[in-house]
Amino acid sequence: MQALFQPFRALGYISDDIPFAVQRRGKETFVTVSVGKAWQVYSCSKLGVRLVGPQFEHNVKALACRGDLTFAAVKNDIIVCQRVHRIGTYSGHTGSIIQLLTLGDILLSLGSDRKLLVWADGIYDTPKVTVDLPEGFTPTCMAHPDTYLNKVVIGSQEGKLQLWNFLSGKMLYEFSGLGEGAVKCITPSPALDVVGVGLSAGQAVLLNLKFNEVVASFANAAGVGSGDQLRASATKPKPGGGACTCIAFRTGSGVPLMAAGGGAGVITVWNLDERRLHTIVKDAHDGPLTSLYFFPGEPLLMSAAADNSLKHWLFDSADGTARLLRFRSGHSAPPSCLKFYGTGNKLLSAGQDRAFRVFSVIQDQQSREVSQGHIAHKAKRMRLAQQDLKLPRVIGMDACQVREKDWCNVITAHQGDAAAYTWRLQNFTLGEHVLKPPTSKKRKADNYPDAGHQAAAPVTAVGMSQCGNYGLVGRANGTVDRYNMQSGLHRGSYNRVGEAKRRAAAHDSSVTGIAADACNKVLVTTGLDGRLCMWDFKQQRLQGEVAVGSAVACMAHHPATSLVALAADDLVLRMYDVEAVRMVRRFKGHKDRVTGLVISQDARWLLSSSMDGTVRVWDIPAACCLQVTLNSPKSPP
Repeated sequence: MQALFQPFRALGYISDDIPFAVQRRGKETFVTVSVGKAWQVYSCSKLGVRLVGPQFEHNVKALACRGDLTFAAVKNDIIVCQRVHRIGTYSGHTGSIIQLLTLGDILLSLGSDRKLLVWADGIYDTPKVTVDLPEGFTPTCMAHPDTYLNKVVIGSQEGKLQLWNFLSGKMLYEFSGLGEGAVKCITPSPALDVVGVGLSAGQAVLLNLKFNEVVASFANAAGVGSGDQLRASATKPKPGGGACTCIAFRTGSGVPLMAAGGGAGVITVWNLDERRLHTIVKDAHDGPLTSLYFFPGEPLLMSAAADNSLKHWLFDSADGTARLLRFRSGHSAPPSCLKFYGTGNKLLSAGQDRAFRVFSVIQDQQSREVSQGHIAHKAKRMRLAQQDLKLPRVIGMDACQVREKDWCNVITAHQGDAAAYTWRLQNFTLGEHVLKPPTSKKRKADNYPDAGHQAAAPVTAVGMSQCGNYGLVGRANGTVDRYNMQSGLHRGSYNRVGEAKRRAAAHDSSVTGIAADACNKVLVTTGLDGRLCMWDFKQQRLQGEVAVGSAVACMAHHPATSLVALAADDLVLRMYDVEAVRMVRRFKGHKDRVTGLVISQDARWLLSSSMDGTVRVWDIPAACCLQVTLNSPKSPP
């Protein structure tokens, strides 16, 4: 049976923790980045996606490129792609591959099995030369110094460097005494015989290979610590924290600069003439830096990090500082909430990095983060990280395209926050209204269920009417409120009538789902109390309720057919007809908590995701499972 859904492409995946590969073709420069089990090629002029490579079985561990060929190290093999088509696989390593390097028509691969293999173009079975590195030398990186014919410098975990002739397979020299820690990166400099070496202790060392002489040593090049540590002189270095994982040298006219970075996400720029700190790019990235690259003859630096971003920095100011010229970025932490918007060309996404983003499924250049105000300016003034000033993590969202040009059309619930927030997608900004709970005076006047409590419960579920005029907010104390999206004013609550005609909350426990039908006649709510409630939308009266039998974790509503799908704590999926107030379908199969539900537009399929690592497709008319997609190799069938 043919699968209904297959992996297609990744949205918002810019880069990971694998160093990129850069090559210049004609007047254009291209950068190839790893995105998990595939790779992507960006043009450096506008950082637009040019090519997306095929999906591999395992994650990419190293990259190299030459012309139309892209070499990707996957476990112990090197997969060769011409444009986007696989044409061959180099196999010879018994351990994972650490780094790839192309020199003309020769490919070099360095592996954790302490082997350096030299591959001829098109000969996939047997390497041209096999170099066995000595015992006690654990390779970590390599580089080819300019004018050193058929030679590479290999760094080790023991802090030593070795110069090898890879065609003859002979070691020519061993360098030691560079500093403390393992060698993390090696980068040839514009000066002949000089290479930059990054150490795990945080030092960046300039080594003259011809005379085995340390030209300069810069402490704490990774940027960890105070300003006094960063400004330590080369002659009296102070110990710095964090490894120096990448180095780049500026070429052409102007001040000779060296950029370095590491796990702190900070780029330190050093003046090589005066051997001092030139400038610091603070908060350049939210994760460890993996690659730095100065464009030849230009004051332009490209950086990539594990925070899923690729950035260009321009050094054109009078004081020598860098400014952000262009960038591509995605979530720096796993996404926690997703929703298709409008006709499906856009995807709303919120992640654990507190960012709210809009991704285009057609044009990657149109993807962007929705602004939360002048966060960067406030963070700089208050000396805080930008992430600390963002709204808490989004736990629920809903959107309506009908009123996009008129007022806010997205509503979100945030972890631990008693207010729901609105967003203007037309301007990609945070909305002007914050949907706060009613004041204590209004709660008492309306006989509100929690009128005696001053502290309002946090928002746990949000929804919007199909007309885009109303926002619906459910809270942890079981209350459900309605707001006007244009004015942000409170427009009533949905309460049950208890004893002595005193109003009670819509649910006895936290609200987990809210949805309105297409005609604004019926409002559907679910909660951890295990009840499915149907309300008169306008009169705000309870019309009916169903005891599910277990706490409801999440809900999906299909407005056109009045079908509601529920996922309960007993791992059973139930479908109800709201108009008939009865259960119509029941599905079993998940082995762990269900995290999401979606009903297809034609109401024939129900899709569910679970913490058991599976995404299942259920046929609603036939009441059977059509497909199980395993997202983890350890997932149960």
